[in-house]
Amino acid sequence: MIAINELSFFVSCLLSQLPGPPAISYQDSNLQLWPIDKTKCKFIDPVRDISFQLYTPHNPLFPETIKIGDDALLAASHFDFSKPTIIYFHAFLESSNSGSAVTVRNAFLFRGTHNVITPNAARLEAGPWYLTAAKNTMVVGAYTAQLIDYLVSKGMILEGVHLIGHSLGAQMAGVCGANVRSGRIPRITGLDPAGPLFTFVPDSLRLDPGDAEFVDVIHTDAGVFGFPRSMAHADFWPNGGAAVQPGCLHSEIKTRSPDAVIETAFCSHWRSYQFFAESVLNPHSFLSQQCDNWKQFFTGQCTGIITNMGLGVSRRVRGDFFLQTRDMYPFSIK
Repeated sequence: MIAINELSFFVSCLLSQLPGPPAISYQDSNLQLWPIDKTKCKFIDPVRDISFQLYTPHNPLFPETIKIGDDALLAASHFDFSKPTIIYFHAFLESSNSGSAVTVRNAFLFRGTHNVITPNAARLEAGPWYLTAAKNTMVVGAYTAQLIDYLVSKGMILEGVHLIGHSLGAQMAGVCGANVRSGRIPRITGLDPAGPLFTFVPDSLRLDPGDAEFVDVIHTDAGVFGFPRSMAHADFWPNGGAAVQPGCLHSEIKTRSPDAVIETAFCSHWRSYQFFAESVLNPHSFLSQQCDNWKQFFTGQCTGIITNMGLGVSRRVRGDFFLQTRDMYPFSIK
């Protein structure tokens, strides 16, 4: 049995080093012929497996690559040690150039106040291999923690780091926060963290309040693609936190989108990063009230404190927060 396991690990590691697998991009989704399971191979190719793309106000359109331990690349980049740093983790089927990463990245670059690093692990998170992609969240998260420790050793202020992730990316952010050795991550924001395969796993394998000083989560598709219950210091449940979010009915989508079937399936899940990106541009938006549940909020029975959902949240708040949104951009009502 030991020999068989060793052979399996060897074959998996060998396959992960081949130029392939053959892959295609369809509707902004990455699909490949076979999965790459990096939990069975410790070697990470810093170009093909997990690369780090840096965007700043000086290079908002074209990324610069930075690598763990490569002082020359870092020195030649526009990384600004005086500015806070956003690290954004993309979701299953995505890359660092997919919709959620581009939307959130551009919002921060428009502010002109941050370095933005987007780990690109497209072939480790490719479809239709969700089981393998879910396991690889451990690898991507832990490897990105090494990047943070390296940047801290070169002068980055850890107190200015904010980890953000959508779906499986939110689970990567949690693993990353738990593996940083140079200090405690100040904040992690989970955007509809992935639910399938993560609902009953230990906290060490998913995002939880122990991964940062402050963890906030926006739930928009709870129980389908998103995690079904509270999992952070502050959990936000816009429109109840589950499908169907306003504007996400098929009858509404088909009037505006040529890909109505795909958008209908993911619309509520995508709302989380769309809400957050809007909050980056307007941190005082999305007023939310602490409450026990959606029904009490909807019927006006809540008396809890009020804070902003998204970037402008007070890091002192704890509990579950509810709000309503509009069905199209701008989504914030207040």
